[in-house]
Amino acid sequence: MAVSIDSLLPYQPFKAIYVLTVLLYTLARFPLWLLSLLPRSLRQHSSWSLRQAFMVRLVKTFTYHSSRVRSFPAWSLQPGSEKEKFERILPSTKDIYRGVLDDKEIKPVEIGGTWFPAVYGPGDPKRKGVILHFHGGAFVEGDGRMQTFGYAAHLLTSHTAAWVLSVQYRTSSNPGCRFPAALQDAVTAYQSLLDRGIPASSIVVSGDSAGGNMAAGFLRYIEDNPGILPKPRAALLWCPWVYPAIAMQPYSCSGNPRYETDFLNDVFAEWGIKTYASPPVDPTNPYVSPRDHPFKCEGVPMWIQFGSLEILAADIVKFADGMRSIEGNEVELHEDEDTPHDIFLVGGLLGFQDKAEKMAAAMGAWLKPKLQ
Repeated sequence: MAVSIDSLLPYQPFKAIYVLTVLLYTLARFPLWLLSLLPRSLRQHSSWSLRQAFMVRLVKTFTYHSSRVRSFPAWSLQPGSEKEKFERILPSTKDIYRGVLDDKEIKPVEIGGTWFPAVYGPGDPKRKGVILHFHGGAFVEGDGRMQTFGYAAHLLTSHTAAWVLSVQYRTSSNPGCRFPAALQDAVTAYQSLLDRGIPASSIVVSGDSAGGNMAAGFLRYIEDNPGILPKPRAALLWCPWVYPAIAMQPYSCSGNPRYETDFLNDVFAEWGIKTYASPPVDPTNPYVSPRDHPFKCEGVPMWIQFGSLEILAADIVKFADGMRSIEGNEVELHEDEDTPHDIFLVGGLLGFQDKAEKMAAAMGAWLKPKLQ
């Protein structure tokens, strides 16, 4: 039986050899990258700065190689540098895990969450409402903590005056964490806010990229199970990954006309969907790939954002149009010109801070009146 190179890369010593080789090779290419990107006409987009063009290429390279070796942080519920801002959240004992969440193999477990800018305190007159956020990372990466989510958390807290609870849900790169593990965790986190005495009318559900997919799935779950949970006040979907099923096909990213202006790549996307929707899960399931499955979401205004140069742009627009087509739904679609995927999460890293701030300001103007 033939053994492929990719099947060996996640294991030592092959992983270490590969990482060292790629690191040395990439460092050697830095000067060539910079020289090739000096003329604006040779950058991925002529409006981009040298820093933006270089960082998008670097992040694409990093996500490609880290995905090949299946590099992801070990699951841990220790507080770490977040200290008192981190909390552990037990699954609810209430009968709230029904339907698609009632899985024979995957059961609710204890999860974590990080508060921004501080632990929730109802007596603070400067803050109103709580944003419950699910981080991106193709379902396989991220933990929603300070190091990876701090920039995005600042955008939310500075433009909404709300508290933010960033959920450390189970990523599918960990064994036994396929769908519906992450969605179970979303329900667990939401119920924990209700148990604190926070009314649903003061909670906003939010998610970026794969987390945006989760936010959509959470809203669908509430609609599919009337009365099981009260509806949140609003929802924020930042570059939501609404059609992961396409990543089961070859060249799902590299065959996209926006491939050169984004950092997403085939290996990263394929790793995400093949672990998140591993058998017996159907990747076209409406909870996994909601693009072609709009649903009624009356009473929950939805903000959907995307970048005009990102690979997911057409899918996001199609999803938004479908949601708008249903009577009673309120959908605000916000397009950021000349930006790649998820500047909400990585705008600071990529050099798109100005556009990220303007985007967050527009979201704040939309959301604040709803949290009065």
